[in-house]
Amino acid sequence: MECLYCHHQMGTGKYCPVCGRDVSLYRKVVKASNTYYNVGLEKAKVRDLSGAAVYLRKSLDLYKKNTDARNLLGLIYYEMGETVDALAEWVISKNLQPDDNLAAEYLRKLQSRQSRLNQMNQTLKKFNQALYYARHDSEDLALLQAKKVISMNPRFVKAYQLLGLLYLKKEEYAKAEKTIRAILTIDVNNTAALSYLDELKDIAKNKKAIAKEKSRKQAKKNVERDLFEDAVRDEAIVPTYREGTGSWATVLLLAVGLVVGVLFTYFLILPVKEKALNTSFNENILTYNEKIAERDTNITGLQGQIDSLNEEKGNLQNELAAYTGEGGIINEYNKLLNVLTLKASGDYIGAMDSISSIDPSLVTNEIFQNVYNSLNSEFKDSGVQNLFNLGKAAYDARNWETARVYFAKCLELQPDYPEVIFYIGVCYQNLSDWGTAVSYYNQLIDNPAYSGTAWGAQALQQRGY
Repeated sequence: MECLYCHHQMGTGKYCPVCGRDVSLYRKVVKASNTYYNVGLEKAKVRDLSGAAVYLRKSLDLYKKNTDARNLLGLIYYEMGETVDALAEWVISKNLQPDDNLAAEYLRKLQSRQSRLNQMNQTLKKFNQALYYARHDSEDLALLQAKKVISMNPRFVKAYQLLGLLYLKKEEYAKAEKTIRAILTIDVNNTAALSYLDELKDIAKNKKAIAKEKSRKQAKKNVERDLFEDAVRDEAIVPTYREGTGSWATVLLLAVGLVVGVLFTYFLILPVKEKALNTSFNENILTYNEKIAERDTNITGLQGQIDSLNEEKGNLQNELAAYTGEGGIINEYNKLLNVLTLKASGDYIGAMDSISSIDPSLVTNEIFQNVYNSLNSEFKDSGVQNLFNLGKAAYDARNWETARVYFAKCLELQPDYPEVIFYIGVCYQNLSDWGTAVSYYNQLIDNPAYSGTAWGAQALQQRGY
């Protein structure tokens, strides 16, 4: 077990052996979390999934790094059709424990079955649509959609709950009971399903009471009818016959038969046909709604692709600007090439000045970095000496102006260089700039650090007074 404070292994003592902090309370919290996990595991073994989920969530409330509890909670969510919640738990678990974690295997198996993931996504969308229909008093459409959801994911507990409620509302109690019992085969102690069953039992009791009351009233009517028939038989009533009433009786019977036929058609046949038409109409509406939703999804997907392509275009343009723009990579390559060209052509000072304009952080290429670092090191470590050598060569050749330029750059980098101070003074003297030459000689003559040296003596001699 890791220490809460320093994240090292704690051992079994009251205090962490590494940081010395008291971890006794932390141990109790982790132990309580494991206890809740064990209870949840036992409930999961007997398919009390909702009960197990309650204990596992308590376990994670106490100790969020309990990956065993989190992985089991994800499995329970997956078993109940809650794929999104299952994925969320496994991803968190993998982030908390990247190595030796079953969550990684669960995620790998799911990701390897992309078609299954797509189907789960469609199932969730259809379930949300069914909820929308149910909330907006379109029970028939909600019923059809809920059935489709269950056909796509036969273990989606929430879809069964919705379907059972819809059957209850439509008073189709046999179908409602069958649907609710299907929930209990997945989750034996599902609270919602058990409450629905209790409601069904209450409805059944009421129906029995109503049926018993009807039976009592019917028995009373039967007794009264029997008494009346006995009285009629005792009177020995003989039916009379009147001549000439047969045709009217026939017409009357035909009229009664016609009325009965019309009523039969109106109350029995027409409702059946109307119900069939309504079912067909609802199915057509559901199909059209699905097509519209699919079209909207496609439009959203295309818009997303357009946005993604525009973003990619912008990124490519920015990347191109990073190569070809004023501060781009290619510009840095050109600067480095210019330094090499100046150095090769003998313009050492120009090369030294140009390298300072290069920003090496913009280019990660190894060859570029090696060339730049080599030149930069040369200019920093040997630049003064190289400038002196070039200036001395020009000085010896009596090329006073060229020597003056090299010596001036040399003093810019290293102002306390007495030999260069003397030589640049001589250059100015030979260029007929006596005032500047004297100013350099005086730097050696007046400076105690140089006046007693050979260069101070030569400067005094060169000045002549």
